[in-house]
Amino acid sequence: MKRQSLRRIFPFAASSAPDRAPFVIALVLLISAFLAVGGARDDLISLLVWRPLTAFLLMVSIAIAWPQAWERGRSLLIFCLAVVVLIALHLVPLPPEIWSGLPGRDILVKTYEAAGMALPWQPLSMAQARTWNALFSLAGPLALLITVLVLDRPRHQQLLLLLIAIGFLSGLIGVIQAVGPANGPLYFYRITNSGVSVGLFANRNHQAVFLATLYPLLAANLSLFKGRPDRLFFHRSITLAGAALLVPLVLMTGSRAGLLLAVVGVGFAWWIYRPPVARGRVEGIRSEHRSRFVGLGIAAALLIAVVVVAVRTPALQRLVETDPASELRIQTLPILGKAIQTFMPLGSGIGTFVEAYQIFEPDRLVSPSYFNHAHNDFIELAMTGGVPAILLLLWAGGGGIIWFAALQRNRHVGSDESGFGTQILGRAGFAVLVMLALASAADYPLRTPSLILYAIVMAVWCANARRLARK
Repeated sequence: MKRQSLRRIFPFAASSAPDRAPFVIALVLLISAFLAVGGARDDLISLLVWRPLTAFLLMVSIAIAWPQAWERGRSLLIFCLAVVVLIALHLVPLPPEIWSGLPGRDILVKTYEAAGMALPWQPLSMAQARTWNALFSLAGPLALLITVLVLDRPRHQQLLLLLIAIGFLSGLIGVIQAVGPANGPLYFYRITNSGVSVGLFANRNHQAVFLATLYPLLAANLSLFKGRPDRLFFHRSITLAGAALLVPLVLMTGSRAGLLLAVVGVGFAWWIYRPPVARGRVEGIRSEHRSRFVGLGIAAALLIAVVVVAVRTPALQRLVETDPASELRIQTLPILGKAIQTFMPLGSGIGTFVEAYQIFEPDRLVSPSYFNHAHNDFIELAMTGGVPAILLLLWAGGGGIIWFAALQRNRHVGSDESGFGTQILGRAGFAVLVMLALASAADYPLRTPSLILYAIVMAVWCANARRLARK
């Protein structure tokens, strides 16, 4: 009896389920990523610990879960292995006769000739350290993919609750950041957007994107509710409060893209939501009234407090002011187009954007700060990965279409049917992935380790829903 009570209070409590070890690995990866590696730079101090940890967990995951993961998510694993192979091929040394003839390598040849050096063996990548970094960065996502694939549906619902909790924790930290000093102790990264809400991230846009994607998760969590009518009212009140709370939290980031994605997230929440069915009897009229008052009271207090704080922050002014970074992105589009044409068909090497862009950067755009990404991941992948990377993007897009078709086939699954939970999570996962793809057209959220792990969980939910539809 005591053990049941403990699990009711702490849903993440240990159990004797066969997927306990993979679940623990998934928890460690997700929690450590959001707490330690919320930046997209490759010089984060925390990577010195996180990278070896993910490599170790990848080996453990393969040892304990690979056969079952391969059985459940073969298509996802094949896609991820194709990504690994592409990056690895960019690191294979090539004889001078081959690499010197590749498009865009003239500058390397001239550099060696000017230094009086013979041409050495050189890989396709023009900055091997960056490409090695890209390869090592895949350990965490692969480990999480393997472990999450073998989890049962109740475990996925626990991951849903965890991600919602992390999201609101990040939002709460962002509130404190926005009202506190510009270089306060709650800014966890050396290079960050000081003075606004960034939460657990280094970039305010990534914070805004993550908060906006909570709308589909909230809708899924409410749809999966099971309990008495009075508890349902409390649960619905808290969910509506959380949804309303997200609006000022996103505004406090000062991100236009985040605000637009929040609107998209609300639309997806409507698509995902299914009215939950409450079962059982209310334990007295006083219990029902208490649930109503507590739920509405918490909702009103949270909303009023955050709205008051949001109005007093300077982040709202950033929504109407001219953004120099946005102007720079527009100015660089012709330059990036020229770079793509130069490096086609194989690209400059995965992860080499900074070095490759500087070859074409005009003097008028040179400044003390450097352009670290294209702020459009589709353009950047075409530039650094060439035709193979474009084919991988088309592969991912085709997989998304297949997932959507599977979700539509099973759209009438009832709440009392066994596949209802998988269908709801699949819809939430698809919505989040679409929102992350839209954000990638104006930024680079999936170059942040925590958000790529987030996307991995969403992809597994979609794959599970498709497997259910095929059955």
